[in-house]
Amino acid sequence: MTGTLGLGDPAARDPGVVGAKAARLAAAAAEGFPVLPGAVIPLDASASAIVAGARALAAGGRAAAYLEASRTELAMADVAGLARVASPLVVRSSTPFDDDGRWSGAFASYLDVGRGDVSAAVRGCWASPFAPDALERSAATGTEPAGIRVAVLAQPWVRFAFGGTASLGDHTPEAGVRVTAARGGAHGVVGGAAAATPVPDAVGRAVASLARRIRDATGVGRIEWGVTGERVVLLQVGPAAEDVSRTATDAGLVRPVTGASVPESAAEVAAIVARFRGPLADELVLPWALGAPAPIDAPPIGVTDPPGALSEACRLAAELTAGAWGDRASGVDRAAAAVRDLRTGELHSAMSGIAAMALPDLDRGRRVVGLLLGIGEALEARGVLAAAETVWRLTPAELEAAIAGTPPTLGGGPDRWEPFLVDVAFALGGLTGGTPIAEGVGAGRLHVLTNLRDIGRPGPRAILVAPAPLPQLAPLLWHCAGFVAAAGSAGAHLFEVARSLNVPAVIGVTADELGPPGSLVAVDGTAGVVASLGSREVTRARRPA
Repeated sequence: MTGTLGLGDPAARDPGVVGAKAARLAAAAAEGFPVLPGAVIPLDASASAIVAGARALAAGGRAAAYLEASRTELAMADVAGLARVASPLVVRSSTPFDDDGRWSGAFASYLDVGRGDVSAAVRGCWASPFAPDALERSAATGTEPAGIRVAVLAQPWVRFAFGGTASLGDHTPEAGVRVTAARGGAHGVVGGAAAATPVPDAVGRAVASLARRIRDATGVGRIEWGVTGERVVLLQVGPAAEDVSRTATDAGLVRPVTGASVPESAAEVAAIVARFRGPLADELVLPWALGAPAPIDAPPIGVTDPPGALSEACRLAAELTAGAWGDRASGVDRAAAAVRDLRTGELHSAMSGIAAMALPDLDRGRRVVGLLLGIGEALEARGVLAAAETVWRLTPAELEAAIAGTPPTLGGGPDRWEPFLVDVAFALGGLTGGTPIAEGVGAGRLHVLTNLRDIGRPGPRAILVAPAPLPQLAPLLWHCAGFVAAAGSAGAHLFEVARSLNVPAVIGVTADELGPPGSLVAVDGTAGVVASLGSREVTRARRPA
């Protein structure tokens, strides 16, 4: 379908024509809800721009793709159709991905757009699938950018007194409504940077009532809203992904913290496990490293012969394991038993066995770690691995296949070590209370973002801590065990991404409260508590039983 559609046009209620965002607003307007007037350029109109961008992406990279997509000529009738709505405008992308929380905040929106800038805003929406954030989400979700289509919704730009989000906790009539607000409009809330602002009681009640009525009419329990004078306006309905409330615990991947007795010595073992975590480490590092006084820190060793380096690492690991357990024949079995006990919660039995280990030869241990990291770096340079640290997530057989040139398929969810790390962190770490945002529990090494110019890549199953929940951080969440924001808005798009990925999240806790980078940290996004072995002397909160 071509040509601009008004929100009152029945065709504008079809998400296959205008995307989910515009279609829901059109449907809400038809039901008499307080929706601002608007017009939409349908999804199909973006096809030529996005296909051209995809060709440029293959030939010249993402910058070339973005520029090519933004050069596409627009039908003047379409531009005029949007400009007739009002001046100034808010111009927003509307896509078929709007109900998938993993894409929340991925596509462009422009505020306070004058008549002369409408065509530039439309081109920006069409080009936004080629922005770095969107391209990384495409890669993570297996989406071909050439197949994305972006409709463009224009509505009057209103300078609201307050705006924000409202969401219902579940689908029951008695469910409470969480209202998050900021001065000036919802854009500050969903962008993550704005601090929460109390609203007058009458406004809060009106917003909560609107959210409940929308849920009753559509089944969708989340809205964006704005208020000017005494009028509450509906700005967006959704996302409506069915799985946004699923948690890793619900899926049976991470058991709740048991509250069982955890020996103090387990803290050192947990720090070692968190540093070397994955099938490769289980076989070649942990069987001897569990007896070390601290994680074996070693730089990568330059590797020119990966098969030879792997063979040497395997030989050294076998010798180290035999030496640590005192018996070459039974050392592997005894190490496997200790690992099994750690994973199944038999911590006292495990620690008894580990206490009997001999101190490993640290120089040879560092060589094993350096060789394996060196192989990871070599595979990263060849494009077989996304990052050298992911080498720990491979089995030895998968590593051999990767060396031969076969890229591995790596899952991003919790592994078998997560329950042990969660238990130790909450039993022995310092506890800091914040605001619960996304449910579930997770544990990993602390990765701190200090600025957005040098983001760095968190290691697999890291706990990511940032100053605010900004949408451009979304691609970093795919392989994280938890997310913590020091400040910002609880209604941020980034938290929708976290919920859709089952990443527990808490707001209101700073990196300084959690200890140095690399510390073992656990996040309980249901209770709103963060535990860290890097701050064991600091106890500011009690985790609910």
